[in-house]
Amino acid sequence: SPPQIDMDNHKDLQKGRKMAGNNNDEEKSLLTVDVSKDDKSQKTEKSEKVSAKATETGIYMAVFFFGMVFHEIAIEAASKRFSELEALAAALTLFQFGSCFLLPMAISRGKALETFPRTLKALLPYVGLSILVFCATGLATQSLRYVSYPTKIVFKSAKLIPTMIVSSILRTESKYNASDYFAALLLSAGAAGYSFGTEGTEGSNNSAFGIAMLVISILCDALVPNIQKRIMSKGLSAAGLMVNTNAVGFSVLLFAMSVSGMLADTVEAAIERPELLIYLIGVGMCMGMAVLAYTRLIKSSGPVVAVATATLRKIVTVLLSYIIFPKPLLPIHAFSSLLVFVGILVNTYCRKR
Repeated sequence: SPPQIDMDNHKDLQKGRKMAGNNNDEEKSLLTVDVSKDDKSQKTEKSEKVSAKATETGIYMAVFFFGMVFHEIAIEAASKRFSELEALAAALTLFQFGSCFLLPMAISRGKALETFPRTLKALLPYVGLSILVFCATGLATQSLRYVSYPTKIVFKSAKLIPTMIVSSILRTESKYNASDYFAALLLSAGAAGYSFGTEGTEGSNNSAFGIAMLVISILCDALVPNIQKRIMSKGLSAAGLMVNTNAVGFSVLLFAMSVSGMLADTVEAAIERPELLIYLIGVGMCMGMAVLAYTRLIKSSGPVVAVATATLRKIVTVLLSYIIFPKPLLPIHAFSSLLVFVGILVNTYCRKR
């Protein structure tokens, strides 16, 4: 009968709705499970990225830290064992130039050489820059004949002072506040205090000459970033700048050493005492790896982490210098080291802000 058919249709409709509702519930349940899985996978992926970045940063910090420590200790050891070799500072700088050129070239598979200047006019800025780099590096190494190694480290740590002077003379955009001047005052006092009672491989009679070399060295250190900034403002990358500068520096220094006879003296000394070649290669390789790691460290973690690592490296280097190569530590040296350390911390804090 018609009423019975309606009742059957009604039951079928309710049954269909119930089944549809169950299907919707299952779909919602599956959707919730999928969303939960997506959230977990995203969290896992994020955690893995953070862990990978931390590992990468740790590797760069370790390579830079140990590379520079071995580099500095090897330079002091070479300065003591080959104190009679006048060309030692130039030879060490030559191998540093070479390593800092070859390592980026090898990593980039030659692509870093694409930006190398093709004309004499384009080459001249790199000649000037390489001369400044040589003075900053070579004079600091040569000063070890007249001052102690910790004195060199302390003076090189006081770069803020000439940087502020050069910035004021060139009228760059850099502005300094009271904290910067306070840090400069601490660094000045520390460097001055450490110059008392210092002694190099030739005794303490010529310590004033060694300190003069260090002053010129850190002045060149202050000029280098300004020249680099001017060159990079034309669109050159940091890697390209590094390759071009070190390629030119290596070529110019190799020519100068060949003409002056220093290259022949170095080769003769290496033949008589092959360990010299080990020192030269070791210093160059450590420097090249440390520079690359420092550049990557700044890119991955920022300048504050890089500066903090560099500061810790200097402290450890000075301590190792006193342990491996015993030398008198006067009370004024300990106090001056504290002043320099506090000055570096103040300067680092200002950069972070």
